[in-house]
Amino acid sequence: MMTYKEIYYFTGQCLSLDEHPETRTAIVQKIENEDLHWEELLELWSDHLVIPSIYLKLKGHDLLDLLPPELTPLLRVVYEVNRVRNEKILQQIDSITEALEKRRIYPVFLKGSANLLDGLYGDVGERMIHDIDFLVKEENYLRTAAVLEGMGYCHDQPDYLDLKTLKHYPCLHKKGEPVVVEIHRLPVPEKYGEQYNAKLVFRDKKAVASRPGTFVPSDRHKLAHTFIHGQLADRGHTDKRSSFRAFNDLLLLSKRTPAFILPIYTRHKNKAISWLVFGQRVLGLPGQFYPIETKASRWFCLKYDLALSYGGIYRLHTFGKKLMNLLFVRYGGGLVKAVLHEDHRQSVYRRLKSRQWYAQHMMSYKNFF
Repeated sequence: MMTYKEIYYFTGQCLSLDEHPETRTAIVQKIENEDLHWEELLELWSDHLVIPSIYLKLKGHDLLDLLPPELTPLLRVVYEVNRVRNEKILQQIDSITEALEKRRIYPVFLKGSANLLDGLYGDVGERMIHDIDFLVKEENYLRTAAVLEGMGYCHDQPDYLDLKTLKHYPCLHKKGEPVVVEIHRLPVPEKYGEQYNAKLVFRDKKAVASRPGTFVPSDRHKLAHTFIHGQLADRGHTDKRSSFRAFNDLLLLSKRTPAFILPIYTRHKNKAISWLVFGQRVLGLPGQFYPIETKASRWFCLKYDLALSYGGIYRLHTFGKKLMNLLFVRYGGGLVKAVLHEDHRQSVYRRLKSRQWYAQHMMSYKNFF
């Protein structure tokens, strides 16, 4: 039976079939000769939000007939549902763009919705999207929220937060629309703003040819955002977590813009190189994203492989690090900020007065333990 690490790398091989069709033979051998734990494999594909991508790759290389008979229909249904959903998301984006354009507000769509709009994927159903993210200029931030709320969007955010200072406005949802919407005043957390910020995004934005008046970041900025969001802001590098969905985006973006320049303009050289090197290892594409393997990147890959091989021990180690961060950074640092800054002190006071905050705060630990 294949180990979890072998299943992980097998997934990478499937996603890179278009780059190296000759790996089809190796995949066939593994399917026929290995005792694949299909439930575990499907769980991995689901967790990484790549079921539609895997389905399309296997279909394109005539591999679906080799799968267990009950698996192929399941993959097909997930893909078809996602394709219909993405078509509705595009319609939702069009309605938002039209409403904002009337007020002379021109957003730049970010992340998955930007890639979908920009035709990054060969099939509209390939990318699974959680929400619609878009960036507006600071002076249009609250105006944009008012426009969407006038369209019937609403949010459930409690009133103890200062909405003007958030990275993005509370998630807005509307009955009948497929996904929630996030209005960003900052593309990434402020501490990464020197390397990637709203000014840069608007300066280098590009128009979507098929949708006049719709804008997305440049391909270089899409790549930078993918890295900063997953590996820095969401602690992927620290916790040894890399999304296959992000690796698939990286692979497709690397065909438009050279990935090897990422370490230069993100100001996190070693972390960027490590992510690129590990990505090309997992996908079986040596040199595709970065021409050499540095000492730091090899060490990162070794630790990641150990995390894949010894999941229980690694989860215990990660839990300890998270607990230390929670106690000393989140709570300890928050206490210091409350003592030093009046606005933060008032924010803490408003939270402690709100019953809703206690419930939401406890729910935030749902995935912690």
